[in-house]
Amino acid sequence: MKKILILGILFLYFGNTFGQLERKVPFSIAVAAHIKKYNLKSNEAYKDQDLEYAKFLFDSLVQNHLVGTYMDDFKMSPIKGEPISFKEIEKPIFLITYATWCVPGIGEIPALNDLSDKFHDQIDFIVLFWDTKERLKEKVNEYSENIQLLYVNEKTNQNSYIINNLKHSLGFPMMYFMDDEKKLLDIRKIVTHHSSETLSNSYTIHYNSLSKGVSLLIADLDAKGGLTPPVVEEKESKERDFRSQEERDIDEEYERYRREKDSIDNN
Repeated sequence: MKKILILGILFLYFGNTFGQLERKVPFSIAVAAHIKKYNLKSNEAYKDQDLEYAKFLFDSLVQNHLVGTYMDDFKMSPIKGEPISFKEIEKPIFLITYATWCVPGIGEIPALNDLSDKFHDQIDFIVLFWDTKERLKEKVNEYSENIQLLYVNEKTNQNSYIINNLKHSLGFPMMYFMDDEKKLLDIRKIVTHHSSETLSNSYTIHYNSLSKGVSLLIADLDAKGGLTPPVVEEKESKERDFRSQEERDIDEEYERYRREKDSIDNN
C-alpha cells in the first residue's frame, strides 16, 4: 500500500512537471496549427469588406492561440558584425517586422525613436527587415541608435520554418511584444492612417499606439520586480519642459500607474 502511495505521489509530481513543460509552446507550432482556419475566415471577411470582423478574427487568433507561446530561436544579421540569435537578447523585446519597400506613416519612425531613446535601458527595440543588407543600409539614418536594425535574407537564411510563420503567416509590418524569456505578451498590427495626415497628427497617432506596447512591457517587467526606476538628474528634469505634450502625457500615465501600484502594495 505504501509503495502504491509513493508511486502515486511521484506520478503526480512528474505529471505536473511534464504538463508545465508541455505548456511552453513554440510560436511557430501555434501558428502552424491555427493559421489555415484563420486565413479561410479572414479572407471571407475581407472579401465581404467586413473589416470589423477581420479585426476580431486577428485579435482572437492572437489572444486565444499565440499569446503565451515562446518565440523560436533564429538568426538575424546586423549591418556590421556577426549574426545574432534571438536567444542572445536578454531584455524584454519590442519587435517590429518590416521591409524596406513598406512606406511607414510620416510620424511613425520619429515616435518610435523617441520611445526607444527613453526606454532602451529597460527594453530592446528591434526593427527586423525581411530584406537584403544593401537595402537596409538605406534606412540606417532614419532610426535612433537605440534601435537595433537587423535583417533576414530569405535566400540565405537557414531558418525557413520561422520565416514562413513569422513573415508569411501573419504578414508585416507587425509588432511583437515579448518578455525576457521570449514569451509573447501580445501581437499587434502597425496603426495606419491616410497619407495626407500632417506630421504632428501622424506622430501623435503612432506615439499613442506604440506607447501601449511599451507600457505592456514595462508593466510586465515591473510585476516581476525587474524594473529599476531611472535616475533623473536636475538638468534632465529641466529639459522635460521642452518635450512634446504627447511625451508628457505618457509620463503622467506611467506615474499614475506607479502611484496606484505602490498604494496597492502598501495596503
